[in-house]
Amino acid sequence: MPLSIDALIRLLLLVGLGVACALILQPFAEILLWAGLLAVILHPLHLWLQRRLRLNRWGAAGLIVVAGLAVMLGPVGGLAAALFSNISELLELARQGKEAVPQPPALLLEIPVLGPALKPFWHSLIGDLHGLVRTHAGTLTDIGTRLLETTLAQGLGFLKLLVSLVVAALMLVHSEALLLRLRRLLERLAPEHATTVQQITATTVRNVSRGVVGVAVLQSMLIGLGLMATGIPWSGLLTLVALILCLMQIGPLPVVLVALAMAWSQLHPLMALLLTLWLIAATLLEHLLKPVLMAHGLPIPMLVILIGVLGGTLKGGLTGLFLGPVLLSLGYHFVRLWVGATTPPAAP
Repeated sequence: MPLSIDALIRLLLLVGLGVACALILQPFAEILLWAGLLAVILHPLHLWLQRRLRLNRWGAAGLIVVAGLAVMLGPVGGLAAALFSNISELLELARQGKEAVPQPPALLLEIPVLGPALKPFWHSLIGDLHGLVRTHAGTLTDIGTRLLETTLAQGLGFLKLLVSLVVAALMLVHSEALLLRLRRLLERLAPEHATTVQQITATTVRNVSRGVVGVAVLQSMLIGLGLMATGIPWSGLLTLVALILCLMQIGPLPVVLVALAMAWSQLHPLMALLLTLWLIAATLLEHLLKPVLMAHGLPIPMLVILIGVLGGTLKGGLTGLFLGPVLLSLGYHFVRLWVGATTPPAAP
């Protein structure tokens, strides 16, 4: 009996110590989580830089940090500035009730029969929209103000991401020791499946970063470049919406349709045609890249990963975008293992 009481006391002390450590680390949990994800994603690049450029671990990690800062402070900074300007324009529009809907395209007005009938309908639509803006100007202003506040609040998340990049670089420098400790922990938790869990986790995170985040960023950047180059209004806001829709697996088609409507109503027909071809190519890009990138090296169906991405994003935001497919992939693997229908995963 005394041994049982002693064991219970030790267990309670260990639980209390674990809770205390968790509370102390809670303010840094998001940074540490993102640093871990970035370290997993960037580990192959870190090794490649060491081999090809003959750099040591510190040199390769420093180069990754410099490149990451250049990407974040360059295109992302420009997009943030454009977004801030677009939201300010929307606030001014809601306050003053300026005309926001362009005139109908000249090409449509020249169409026989349809053109003359379209013009009064178009002006009627503009009048209704202007009336709506004047009637609900206060509500639109509040919405725009909250959107602006949300955008500014995301600046703090951006700073956290910068810190996470630096912490991830330190993890990459000490990756061998960290991987050894992680492997020992997994062997204590699941001795027979430590290698499988490690491979599935690392490969899923990298595939999601390439197939979901990478493709989404590439698509939205291509769309944003096309909109900014042709002078489409609110290009920064439209690019941000396209990025969010791509991350949520909805796709950028709604943004593309809005952009094309503005392009054909405001631009020269040749310029509008070139922008149309550019946006169509950017929209179809995910159908070419995503299946290849997300299925590479994983014994998990892409449908499982996509459900994990969508569910994780809805429940946990950008962090859930990675954790969702990882947890669902591990769950899928162990369920198949339980029913005796699994195969060992390929090496990443």
